[in-house]
Amino acid sequence: MIRLIFILKNIEWEAVFWLCGLIYLASIDPYAPQHYTLCPFKNIGIESCPGCGLGRSIGFIYHFDFANSFESHFLGAVALILIAARTIKLIHRTIINFKKSELIWLTYTN
Repeated sequence: MIRLIFILKNIEWEAVFWLCGLIYLASIDPYAPQHYTLCPFKNIGIESCPGCGLGRSIGFIYHFDFANSFESHFLGAVALILIAARTIKLIHRTIINFKKSELIWLTYTN
């Protein structure tokens, strides 16, 4: 149980959030007219939400349709690069934290 606490303490949960978001955007069909959304603007009928356009833009990038990506939101590629870089940095930090906690765990148990 203590080992599980060590592991859970050292996970960068922001990385898990971003990774789930990137996987979700890779799995959606950006060509579909409507997909399930939590966007309050879309749910009340406003069609031009910049956040939804950004998600669709990243979805188009995953499908290698750069023209539609730029049309959906011109910052889609920049957002994807920034989110991917942040996720990689957080995963790297998680690995370093896990290695440090492993040393602490070994000294704690011995």
